[in-house]
Amino acid sequence: MTTSISLSSPVVRGDVSSLAPHILAWVGDCVDLCTPKDVHIMDGSPQEDRELKTMLVKKGVLTPLPKYDNCFLARTDPRDVARTEGRTVLSTPKRKHSVPTPEGVQGQLGNWMDPTELGERIKTLFPGCMSGRTMYVIPFSMGPVGSKLSKIGIEITDSAYVAISMRVMT
Repeated sequence: MTTSISLSSPVVRGDVSSLAPHILAWVGDCVDLCTPKDVHIMDGSPQEDRELKTMLVKKGVLTPLPKYDNCFLARTDPRDVARTEGRTVLSTPKRKHSVPTPEGVQGQLGNWMDPTELGERIKTLFPGCMSGRTMYVIPFSMGPVGSKLSKIGIEITDSAYVAISMRVMT
C-alpha cells in the first residue's frame, strides 16, 4: 500500500504510522524542500538489506565478491562530499561543542556553522535536490538501543548505498 506524505512524494516502502508526529512533520518538511519522486522509510530488516543490495548490484554500484557471503566492492561517486571531513559541517549553538579548535584555526575533522546560518544555507542549496530520486529515511541509534548514553537520530539521504551502510554503523 502506498501512503503519501505530500501529493508529489508517495511512500513506496515503510510505515508512516511508525513515525512520531514531530518526526513525520520534519520528514514532510524535508520532502517539501528536496522534492524526491518517492520516499522509503527504512525498517532495517535483512530482507530490505538484500533488496537494496540486489538493486545496487543491478545498477553496477556494488559488485559481489564471491569469496565471502554478503561481501561487495562498492564503486560510488568520488565527488561525494561524505568522503572528505574537510567538507563536513557540524552545527551546534556553540562552536566549542562540535569543533574543539581555537577561533580562527581551520579544523581537520569538520567545519562549524551556527544553526541559524545553516538553516538559511539549506533553504538556498537544497530545493529540488532529490528530484527524480528516492529519499531514504533512516532511523538509527548511536550506541546500544535503550542505553542512557545512546543518541537516536534520523538520517535523510538519496543514496541507497548510504542507506545500506547505516546497518554496519548502527
